[in-house]
Amino acid sequence: MAADSRLDTGRQALERGDMQTAERIYRAYLKQNPRSAEGLSNLAAVLARQGRYSEAIPNYQKAIALDPTVTPIHFNLGVAFFRAGNFSQAIPCFQRFLAAEPREMRAHQLLGLALVEIGEFARGIAELEQVAAQQPNDAFVLFALATAHSRAGDLRRAGQILQTMEGSAANSTQVHLLRGLMREREGQYVEAEAEFQQALDVDGNSPAAHAGLGRIYYRANRDSEAIEQLDQALTAAPQDPIANLQLGLLFDRNGQTDRARQCLQKALELHADNPEALYALAKIEFREKKFHDAVAHLETAVKLAPELEPMHLLLARTYEALGQSARAKAEFTEVRRLQKARVESYQKLLESEIPKPQ
Repeated sequence: MAADSRLDTGRQALERGDMQTAERIYRAYLKQNPRSAEGLSNLAAVLARQGRYSEAIPNYQKAIALDPTVTPIHFNLGVAFFRAGNFSQAIPCFQRFLAAEPREMRAHQLLGLALVEIGEFARGIAELEQVAAQQPNDAFVLFALATAHSRAGDLRRAGQILQTMEGSAANSTQVHLLRGLMREREGQYVEAEAEFQQALDVDGNSPAAHAGLGRIYYRANRDSEAIEQLDQALTAAPQDPIANLQLGLLFDRNGQTDRARQCLQKALELHADNPEALYALAKIEFREKKFHDAVAHLETAVKLAPELEPMHLLLARTYEALGQSARAKAEFTEVRRLQKARVESYQKLLESEIPKPQ
């Protein structure tokens, strides 16, 4: 079979969903043509379609190294990073693709979503607003934009978008999810629970609705129900770093240490810069007297979230356990400084609320 014919045959197998045949054809082709950017990219596509992102990504990267001018490969690599939960690495891939294809709205949308996921709300919202201007009636785009505004703390703008969505799809999964997210952010947990449940009534397989209920139950210490909901969320969307984190925290506080560690490690695999996951894993390692492992995680955590006292306190105690007294002393000093700053902040807040005499 000629080389070009094998590429076509593999592509046909991919299009009809026969992943095993497509993978076998492309691997055989690459043994004879290891520097074929097209062969590597096609193999990566087969792997990505199966959710095997850790295998797909290096093949896309090899294809780009061989021929960086093929812009769709940059987009496909970004999608693989995105679906693997590695949003920070997805961003430059989408940016390189958009430099060549600036009108491709799907790339703008995924770029916006990735930026929101790493906390770059202003930039992410700008990308999503651009997509919404082109696709004003797309419920998924509107939902993504409203969710971004809600996460950024702009509930007014999120509410405006919700009103737009309610006009055309009042009982849709997206509308109930958005209402639930907004009520959750406002601290109206009973109302949020009702909205997430209604989202499941419309779509019983919605991972976002299961995750939402899991968060509500977690907050209410309804641990068995929270675990059940988060398990269902991860069955549908295993690459969700937040659900993995929350399930890990639940398992840990219920004494299921091995399962907790597994979930927390998965959360960090998906989002390496999550200080809460680093701290939670370090607490387990501290209890198990794995102090060197705990220090490595805690030193990263305090760089990412330097204002959080508990992380500095555990780091101080871990240094102390390792006999590193000077470092322990420095961390204890930082804990006291943060405590003093917190007390002063509370005092200023109280003083601002006391009415001044007329």
